[in-house]
Amino acid sequence: MFGFLRKNTISDNNIAVFILMQFCHSLIFSIPIWIVFYRRVISIEQISFLVGFQYIVQIISELPTGAFADILGKKVSIIVGFLLFSASSLLFPLASNFWHYLYLAGLIGLADSFLSGSTDAMIYDSLKQDGRDSEYAHVQARQSFNYQIGLVISTALGGLLYKWNIYAPFIVEGSFFLLGGIIAFQLIEPDVDSEVFTLKNYIFQMKQGAKEAFKNSFLKKLSWFYIAVGSITWTCALYFNNSLMVDLGFSDDIRGFIIGALRLVNILLLTKLLKNKKVFSERNSILFFPIIMIISLLPGLFLQGWWATPFVAGSMVASTARWIILGRMTNEHFSSKYRATAISTLSMIIGVFFTILTFASGPIIAFGTTRLMYTFLGLLTILTVVPLARSLVKDKLSY
Repeated sequence: MFGFLRKNTISDNNIAVFILMQFCHSLIFSIPIWIVFYRRVISIEQISFLVGFQYIVQIISELPTGAFADILGKKVSIIVGFLLFSASSLLFPLASNFWHYLYLAGLIGLADSFLSGSTDAMIYDSLKQDGRDSEYAHVQARQSFNYQIGLVISTALGGLLYKWNIYAPFIVEGSFFLLGGIIAFQLIEPDVDSEVFTLKNYIFQMKQGAKEAFKNSFLKKLSWFYIAVGSITWTCALYFNNSLMVDLGFSDDIRGFIIGALRLVNILLLTKLLKNKKVFSERNSILFFPIIMIISLLPGLFLQGWWATPFVAGSMVASTARWIILGRMTNEHFSSKYRATAISTLSMIIGVFFTILTFASGPIIAFGTTRLMYTFLGLLTILTVVPLARSLVKDKLSY
């Protein structure tokens, strides 16, 4: 059925399959409507709890699913992840209370853990087997661009599907997840295995990552800056931006088009401005985050209607810039031997703060809508990101 994907080398084969299956994964049609869908049945506090719970399940499941991938192979792990995503989406129309949604949130978190690491390792090991591991960053950049295009399409159409039938976005995205799982059968397990997963190795890696990320005064500041920016912008990207768009009162179809358009702006910035090292020197990069985060988040309480969309756009840009700009800076300052592990360690710490913020947001949003949460995050930016940025700039970004 997918014989056209078969290539002469394992790396060419797996890259073609990887890009196509990840595009299927990007077609998340529920993005603009999932909060509205939840609010029909459960409270805002319960929604916030579900968001945090889903992430906790993913973190807890990283260990057993990592071992699963080593025992049965990364290909099997990827297929299982896609099938679990498909099942969770297709089961949403049957859910009718908080406990049903709690089960589905756990299923999504588990699905994420099966894919986390396995897809990247599959591509890296495939390239390494063919002596092309230096091309890994290029392959990831190509995949990331295609993934963003998929998000734009699904976000723009998700609201229209929901207006037609409230279950349609989940059924359509579940079908694409299933297709992605079927496509994943075309992957070829590489003979090269860059790393064998064990609990001992996992703990050792985290220790080495922490040592690398905090090994001197400058890297401590840079790492905590990365954590502060990531914790705030990641919660916005995954939860608060969508929640604010609902609170602003846009209809489901219009909201989908707006979020899709804002994502398109993100793509243009991702491929053009944010990668420009002349504009975003290290000093300018550090200053960029507190400025755009404060401007976008602090006025939250006063945001109304269409004129609020530039502030949501600013929040999205800050989240995108975290991956591109700070990702580039950490790549330059962390040693190559422990770079990936150091960034993974920082991501886990961000996950902890992500969970705390989402759990705490329930009462805040219930009291003053997501506008109040936006302002709270703006104040948090002033208390955390600003002093770290000032200290980094004062150090002249050298260590």
